[in-house]
Amino acid sequence: MLKEMEMDVKEKMEMVMQMKKVALAKLVIPFCIAGATLLFFWFFVEPEVSAKYAAVFISYSLMPVGGAIAAIPAGLTLPPVSFISFVVFTDAVLALFLVWNFDYAKEIPGLGKLVERAEEGGEKAIRKYKWAKRFGFIGVVVLVIFPLAAGGVVGAVVGRLIGMPPLMTWLAVVIGTFIRSTLLIYFGQLIAFLLKPFF
Repeated sequence: MLKEMEMDVKEKMEMVMQMKKVALAKLVIPFCIAGATLLFFWFFVEPEVSAKYAAVFISYSLMPVGGAIAAIPAGLTLPPVSFISFVVFTDAVLALFLVWNFDYAKEIPGLGKLVERAEEGGEKAIRKYKWAKRFGFIGVVVLVIFPLAAGGVVGAVVGRLIGMPPLMTWLAVVIGTFIRSTLLIYFGQLIAFLLKPFF
C-alpha cells in the first residue's frame, strides 16, 4: 500500500515536471522564432531591404489603432507577397505567444502590463462587437480582418476570452491577418497606381 502511494506520488511529480517544461517551452518558443528571424535579417538580407522590413514592423506594431493601414506606405516598397508574408508572420508569432501564454504573460514584469492592456482591448472589442462572440471562429477572423476593429493581438485575446482553444484562436488570427493584409496591400497598390500620374 505504501509502495503504491509512493509510486503514485512519483508519477504525479513527473507529470508536474513535464507540464512545467511544456509551459516553459511555450513561453520561450515565440521569442526564439522572433530571434531567429532577426538573425536571418541581420546575416542574410541586404541592409536596405532590412530597413524596409523594419519600417513595416515599426509602423505596423507601434500604432495603437490601424497599424495595418499605417504599414501600407512602407509596405508598398516591398513585393506584395513579401509584405503580406511578413505581416502574417508577425501576427502569427504574436498570436502564438498570446494563445499559449495568456495567463502566464500577465505575471511577467513589464510584459504583463502590455498583456493586460491587450486584454482590456479584447474585453472592449467583445462589448462593442457582440457578434464576434456569437460567431466564434468566424467572428474572430472577421474581427481581425477589419484594421480599425481589432487586429491580431486583440483577436488572439478575444479568441481566448470567448473560450476558443489555442489552436483555433491562432488559426483565426492567421487567416484574418492574411485576408486583411492581402486586401490592404493590393488596395494600396491600386491607389498608388491611380495617383501616379498626378505626382
